[in-house]
Amino acid sequence: MPGSVRTRRAITAQRLPFSSAMPASHALELDLRPATLEDASIVADLELARDPDDPRDPQMLRFWWTLRTENEATTRQVAARDGVAVAFLAAGHERWENVPDRFGWLRATIHPDLWSEGNYRALISRAEAWLSSEGVAESVMRLREDFENELRVAGSIGYREVRRQRNSELDLVARREQLLASAAENRKRMREQGVQLLTLSEDKDPEVMAKLHEMMVATEQDIPVSVPIRRQPFDEWKRSTFDNPGTREDRFWIAREGDEVVGMSVMDFPPTRGLPWTAFTATSKKVRGRGIARALKYETIAQAIDLGYEKVRTANDGVNEPILHINREMGYRLVIPIIELHHSLGA
Repeated sequence: MPGSVRTRRAITAQRLPFSSAMPASHALELDLRPATLEDASIVADLELARDPDDPRDPQMLRFWWTLRTENEATTRQVAARDGVAVAFLAAGHERWENVPDRFGWLRATIHPDLWSEGNYRALISRAEAWLSSEGVAESVMRLREDFENELRVAGSIGYREVRRQRNSELDLVARREQLLASAAENRKRMREQGVQLLTLSEDKDPEVMAKLHEMMVATEQDIPVSVPIRRQPFDEWKRSTFDNPGTREDRFWIAREGDEVVGMSVMDFPPTRGLPWTAFTATSKKVRGRGIARALKYETIAQAIDLGYEKVRTANDGVNEPILHINREMGYRLVIPIIELHHSLGA
């Protein structure tokens, strides 16, 4: 069984040694300072304290920070005491020359031992001030449905719900035999249709990356969204996909029909801690309805079982019924939804 599975069992949320002596109303007297890449580890621990069920991997967080810095205008600020992050805010937006709409995003996190409405409101206000200075017209936050206090504060500021993301979890232990049998059956159906399922590392086509890029950026445009998804140029796409420490070519599944790449499914496997998540599953429009996406998802699940993982998660837009139907069929159960909230900044 992989070390990451054993590590998850031992993870507990970090408590603050000084929290009982410090009133929450004074928690943000700490100076927020610019966060560096070296702070990714303590911010990941802060996220762990906030959500122990799905620990954030420090290596992956550092990667996403690096990627956002390269491709977006961003700010990240952290407050720490005794080497422990107690508050964090981040905000950013696509570079305006690349997009027609002026959306921005923000994330505000306070250690649960220090959380207060005033502190949380202050973090949001600080992030919104930066977004406004950058010319952002619409601020976007994403919060778990069970973070009731944060949702209440955001609502009082003017944030309104726009979309819901359905997060689902699959028990690989209880459903092991059924999942493996279904993977084998779907594999057989693909062979009968002349569709080849293989990992990217097994594919010998020198043009496979270019074909995969074209298929992925095209199918991303079919995802139901409120904030448009920018089509990434090849070099940026390749770095954002394959420099990710949670992605490996021998765990990246593709479907081929003849000379074409017609589908893909990949899971992020955190290198140090956290749950594997399906990063993306897609098929070309012309092959939809033939079970290719289902077969690809089963391959990723069978591989996760073989690697010794006990559960995996996936996230999908709440109105993406075709993929939600596949999830239900496979045995995924819904967990806490993510609510997307928007607020006009009047820029």
